[in-house]
Amino acid sequence: MPQSKGLQRKRNLREILVEDKLIAEEQLAPAEEAAKKDLKPLQQVLVELKLIPELKLLKVMADEWGFKAVDLSKMEPPPEVVQLLPEQVARKQLCVPFARQDNSLLLAMSDPRDFLIVEDIGLRTGLEVTPYLALAPWILKVLDVVYGKQDNAQVDELVESVTQSHAQALPEEEGSFSLAAEAEKKDISDVDATAPEVEKLVNAIILGALNTKASDIHIEPFEDPNGKTSKVMVRYRVDGMLRAASFSIPWVFRQAINAKIKIMSNSMNITERRIPQSGRIQIIAKGKPIEFRVEMVPTVFGESCVMRILDRASVRVDIKIMGFLPDTEKKLLQQFAGIGGKKNFGLVLVCGPTGSGKSTTLYACLNYVNRPDIKIITAENPVEYNIDGIVQVPVNPDVKLGEGKKFDFASALRSFMRLDPDVIMVGEIRDEETAHIALEAAMTGHLVFSTIHTNDAPSALERLTQMGLPRFVVANTMKAVLAQRLARRLCKDCKEEADPNPAELAVFEANGVKVKPGTKIFRAKGCAVCKDTGYKGRVGMHELLILNDEIRLQLLKDPSAIPVKEIAMRNGMRTIAMDGLEKVLMGLTTVKEVLGGSAENE
Repeated sequence: MPQSKGLQRKRNLREILVEDKLIAEEQLAPAEEAAKKDLKPLQQVLVELKLIPELKLLKVMADEWGFKAVDLSKMEPPPEVVQLLPEQVARKQLCVPFARQDNSLLLAMSDPRDFLIVEDIGLRTGLEVTPYLALAPWILKVLDVVYGKQDNAQVDELVESVTQSHAQALPEEEGSFSLAAEAEKKDISDVDATAPEVEKLVNAIILGALNTKASDIHIEPFEDPNGKTSKVMVRYRVDGMLRAASFSIPWVFRQAINAKIKIMSNSMNITERRIPQSGRIQIIAKGKPIEFRVEMVPTVFGESCVMRILDRASVRVDIKIMGFLPDTEKKLLQQFAGIGGKKNFGLVLVCGPTGSGKSTTLYACLNYVNRPDIKIITAENPVEYNIDGIVQVPVNPDVKLGEGKKFDFASALRSFMRLDPDVIMVGEIRDEETAHIALEAAMTGHLVFSTIHTNDAPSALERLTQMGLPRFVVANTMKAVLAQRLARRLCKDCKEEADPNPAELAVFEANGVKVKPGTKIFRAKGCAVCKDTGYKGRVGMHELLILNDEIRLQLLKDPSAIPVKEIAMRNGMRTIAMDGLEKVLMGLTTVKEVLGGSAENE
């Protein structure tokens, strides 16, 4: 590479192209205009418009600027190296780490002349940075492969632009360096909820959730540990695990964002910040109706907001793809036999903690029995999925029916009895009244589905009796209880085979699951597809208790969960842990996930 230019000024890209007559100026001007309009690097536009070959462009810049070049189009940098630099920084500065050698980090840059970026990344990583020249399109392609080709960068850019513009709008005072401090000095407690910046921030938060396929959005105010400023943290729950967003919201926007969300819900008091509030938001996103179930509670630093994302588009939830083991699926479907022919009746419960997929399983069961000759009616709060052919009633306890009564699950069930249904689904059994009416409906010739919050299937039967229901009613009316949990599913693109270690073998033995000699299991590794977590999606673990005469007699004597569980296991019931370990042997998840789910590789 030429060394004679070491002391003279290095020409920029435009000067190189024009002065060396590589591109005519009349061709370059439209490319520059397109780069400015689309917010793209000039290098990328030149390549996209095919005004100059990629390798030739790389060579002329390397010769002029005196840096080594790296062809990222022929490389696959390790994700763990790329992720040494946050995605937001990498996209903004158009650079990406592509190799690490001991204490040295090799950094591909679209403009390696910027020593300030090199120094900043060195401070961020604690490594000695060696800059290399690479084309912007190659850098962006590597980032898309590792982080996913999503709109997250656009979200980050939007949040940054809004906060920077707001910082400029605030009057400056000597010694003031943070938005929060500035707001306190000027007595600025909030930004106007109708301001366009606030709408952009709320849209950015929602877009980030949809991009990451999150199930929940958490918007929470926190005091900074150093006591100098505070922030509003945004987190998304993805595959059951909370992940911090790549951005945070400046403190001065905390009340405006919550107020904007309240306005969108049309049912929450925007001036009330001292009591919990609930609401719903319905939007059309990417052509699909999406509902957000909003909960706000006051905290010591302001209101905390959680938004549960519900895709209310008509879906086809198939029980055949719910992850049941074949024998469990067969036993469950046998409980629905006879619908439309001989009268099938009884109560089927699905239990488990919040977020364990109970509602999805109920919808799958309803889909299975749904036929034109079957009348199905549901009481839900809220209606999470719209299913063709099923009458779905949204329950709203805030609606008063007179004489102090509310339109709750119990009220809905009473009215259902007069609508001649074959199958009834009630969203949740929360109290004695709802439980009593559900069991009464089951006794009078209806197949009833519902959920209840207990840890395992035998405990659901004990819980019903603790609510005050007679034992003989529970024993004679219940058909089955399905308990379930969700474990993270191993990423099929990177999971690696391994021999079970002694601790894992001990878990199998303790739960009565046989492992044949030489059996292999799989462990999480991490790749670009799963964002280096080793997991992508979730898999269900199930415990199905079918009531037979022996269990019914036990309920009449003693409904405690322990003796019921012993009888059920003698009759072939597989516990949640046993079911999960079977799925470990199938290569679907890991022992750690079955034991409660860890944040490994997060």
